[in-house]
Amino acid sequence: MEDNMTNTNGETAASAAVKDAAPPPKSRMLRQPEVLARIGVSWMTLRRWEDAGLFPRRVKLGPNSVAWYESDIDEWCASRKTKFVAVAR
Repeated sequence: MEDNMTNTNGETAASAAVKDAAPPPKSRMLRQPEVLARIGVSWMTLRRWEDAGLFPRRVKLGPNSVAWYESDIDEWCASRKTKFVAVAR
């Protein structure tokens, strides 16, 4: 016989484990044209930066589509502003 103990939220241990197992989505995904518009460089420059580890890695969505997490792009942009401010002083 299974033990259906519930927690203070009224969930069974099994349902709580399933709920905790799935992490929330990281952020919305940005496709190439939006990323290029935000950072203001060419596709080739973006590709070089990514290959050199200077830009967040893309996520493959399907056989012919890629995207980037918006939060990764925002963090990268913020880090670049910090570097430029430090150099300008």
